[in-house]
Amino acid sequence: MTREEKLARAREAFLSHKKAYYADGDYRGADFWDYAEIFEIADDLYEVSGDKALFEQFAEMTDFILKKWGEDWEKNPYNDDIMWLVIALTRAYLFTGEKRCLDLAKLNFDKTFARAASDDLGGGLFWRIENETKNSCVNGPGSVAAAYLAKATGDETYWDKAEYCASWLIKTMFEPDTGKIYDCVNIKGRVNRWSSTYNQGTFIGACLGMWKHTGDETYRDYALKAADYTVHEMYAEGIMDNEESGNDLPGFKGILARYIRRLSAETGREEYLLWLAKNADSAWAGRNSDGLMTTQLAHKTGEGTEFDVFTMSAAVSVIVNAVG
Repeated sequence: MTREEKLARAREAFLSHKKAYYADGDYRGADFWDYAEIFEIADDLYEVSGDKALFEQFAEMTDFILKKWGEDWEKNPYNDDIMWLVIALTRAYLFTGEKRCLDLAKLNFDKTFARAASDDLGGGLFWRIENETKNSCVNGPGSVAAAYLAKATGDETYWDKAEYCASWLIKTMFEPDTGKIYDCVNIKGRVNRWSSTYNQGTFIGACLGMWKHTGDETYRDYALKAADYTVHEMYAEGIMDNEESGNDLPGFKGILARYIRRLSAETGREEYLLWLAKNADSAWAGRNSDGLMTTQLAHKTGEGTEFDVFTMSAAVSVIVNAVG
C-alpha cells in the first residue's frame, strides 16, 4: 500500500468515527481524558497529512473545552487527565499558532505540576489529588507535556520539568533488562508491575523528547527497549486484540500507536511501523458497514450496536499513525 493509499484510508477512518460521534465540538460520550485522546488523533491526522482543514475542528473543540470545563481545570482530581489535554492543546498550538490553546495548556500544566510534584517516593508526580500513588500514566504524559510546552514557549524550565518526570519513570517504573514499564507505586512503596500499551507508549514519548533535546543516546536506547518489549513480548509481533474491557483500557493502544510512529521515524527502525501497519490492516479488514472498528483489532466489528466512542477511537489512531 502506498503512503497516499494509507492516508486516504486514515482520512476515511477518522471521518467515519467523526460522523458517528461528533457534533459542534463534542465527541458524544467522551469524558475529559477520552476527549483529550480523541483530540490527539485529530492532531495526529494533521501531523501525517498537513491538512489545514483540521484547524476548524481544533477551534471547535477548543470552544467546547472552554464551554464544558472552563479555563481552569483544577476541579478535576486526576492529574493525568489534565496532562493529556495539555498535550493535545499544545500540539494544536504548535500547528496553528492559536494562542488560546497555549494559554489553556500552560495555565493548567503549571497548576497541576505544582500540586502533583513532591519528593515522596523519590520524586515524580502523584496520580490524583489524594496523593496516594505515583503512576506512569501521569509522569509519562507529564514529561511529554512539558517538552511540548518548552518548544512552544521557549522556556527552558519546562525541559527541567520534562526531565524530572522522565528520570523518575526511568529509576522507578522502568525494568531495564526487559523494557517493561510498571504501572504505579503506592505511598508505602509497593510497586504494581502490571504493564499496558499506553504506559509503554508515553515512556517512549518521554524518552524521545529527552533524547532529541539533550542528545543523550541513553534515552533513545531506553525508548527502543520499551518498544521491543511491547512488540515482541506483549504481542509477539502479532495483532493487538486485547484491552477490550473497562472504561479506560479500550483506548490505550491508540496512544501507543502515536509514539511507535514517532520512534520509527526518529530512529529509522522500520520494523515498528511495519508492525503498526499490520495492526492497521487487520482493524480495517474488520470494520463494520459504518466504517467503525472495535479496539480488538483482530475482531470483526458487529452491526447495529451502540459502541463506546473511546473504544472505537483506538483503531482510528492505529490507522492514522500507520501512515508514517
